[in-house]
Amino acid sequence: MSTQPRVLIVDDEAALRRQVMMGLAQHGFEVEECEEGLSALSKLKSAESKQNPFGCVILDVRLPDIDGLKILSVIKSIYSELPVVVITGYGNEDTINTVQSHGGSVYLDKPFEVDDLVHHIRRIAPKAEPRPRRKVATEPHVLTSGLVFVRGAKDADLYDIYSKLYLADGVCYCDPVLGDWDIVLLIQARNRKSLQQIVNTHIQSLDGVEACEVHYCEKPAISRELEEFIQDYEKVQAMNNPDGDTMGGRNIRKATSYAILDVDPGKLSSLYMRLYFTDNVVHCDVTDGGKEIILLLQGISTQEIQNTIRNEIRMIPGVLRIKQLNTLNFSSK
Repeated sequence: MSTQPRVLIVDDEAALRRQVMMGLAQHGFEVEECEEGLSALSKLKSAESKQNPFGCVILDVRLPDIDGLKILSVIKSIYSELPVVVITGYGNEDTINTVQSHGGSVYLDKPFEVDDLVHHIRRIAPKAEPRPRRKVATEPHVLTSGLVFVRGAKDADLYDIYSKLYLADGVCYCDPVLGDWDIVLLIQARNRKSLQQIVNTHIQSLDGVEACEVHYCEKPAISRELEEFIQDYEKVQAMNNPDGDTMGGRNIRKATSYAILDVDPGKLSSLYMRLYFTDNVVHCDVTDGGKEIILLLQGISTQEIQNTIRNEIRMIPGVLRIKQLNTLNFSSK
């Protein structure tokens, strides 16, 4: 049995994978391949469960499903000691710094010599031996979530309504907004019946509320691999939050907007994946039977968010219409 570490090559270029596999095999390495990030995570977890873990990963930055640097973050959060060689044909100084900050062991520009790759693998990866996996805490019971859009009467005191809703039972966060609605809330409860009771008791009956609209958050039909990746990725994001100044998974110091997307339900799975991992997107909620997706976006400025919506989100196939609601700041009143 070879004492060389088992290697997993993750790249969407079949010719490059074949070249690397043949080159490493000639040096005594056992190599497996995959072309997508989610498949790579699945292989890593399967190998771990079979007590035959990989000793090194070769990971491309540009993958067809998930950005390679996001995959790197999740790999290092679960397998902290697993060496990862990051490769790309489109790198620059910023890419190198990002790879290092995400825990990458080695950075190589394409094209590279297999002998150089072998040298780095032997330097960073010990001889084949099991690698411990970080224990993950049991997930708590999943609550039902809903986004509620509230419109005040013409003569209503919106700040008074906002102040009361902000402290209401079940409200996770509450934002005054500009647009067709005046206030957006995220509420959570044990089930839809309990959530609707919150709406009836604490929102619809409030003086000054003219109308409200409830959008129940639904679980999208996505693959098990993607669902597991999202769970791991959210844990990484929580651990990497630099200042802890968050509420409901978002940074309350940043510019915030909501985007209400009418979408093609037939493209929901691919749409959800693209939108969830778009820069500036904090939350991505599917509602109304897959006909609508509501995004919570944050950035250093409203202009940055608008650029994301105009230049990225609007261009994704399956996005039919977009309404944007920018938040206001009542906190200083």
